[in-house]
Amino acid sequence: MDFDQKTAFAERVKRIQSGRQFEHADVVGRSTQKKFNNLAKRQPKRAKRTFAEKLMVIFAFFAGMSAVLLGRLIYFKLAQMEGLPDAFYDLGGRGMVLFAFVLAALVMVMFHLFTRQRFPALLVGCVVMHFGEAAVASNAPELWANMFSADYAAALAEAGKDYRLTPAL
Repeated sequence: MDFDQKTAFAERVKRIQSGRQFEHADVVGRSTQKKFNNLAKRQPKRAKRTFAEKLMVIFAFFAGMSAVLLGRLIYFKLAQMEGLPDAFYDLGGRGMVLFAFVLAALVMVMFHLFTRQRFPALLVGCVVMHFGEAAVASNAPELWANMFSADYAAALAEAGKDYRLTPAL
């Protein structure tokens, strides 16, 4: 069974000229391309993000910030109570992260923040508040002293003194 390339090529040219072209499965021909184009025209185009969706991204960012702040506040208030197990008091910063994680998960479920744009906004909000709390506390020390203890607010204000919007004279 010797394969003759010249004969195979001549037969293929004859088929093409007679209009009976055979299209291989891995080669896209004109009719296949036309069918695909017609199918693509019928499919709806990807919708642009609406104003409400853009607003939800901003909401997710602030929800992340709020989750970290509330997590820190809840752990701070519970750590001042007596009668809880010793392991709870030993959590330290991990306790705040635990409460923040639970609150962020609840917010994600309640407001459907699982989409490709909302979830990263929620995470960025959490990170910004976690690392930027000292800057916020130094710009609003009275608010932080009302929420937390005065000593904690003063320590944070001192740590974030370089980030004040209105420098102290």
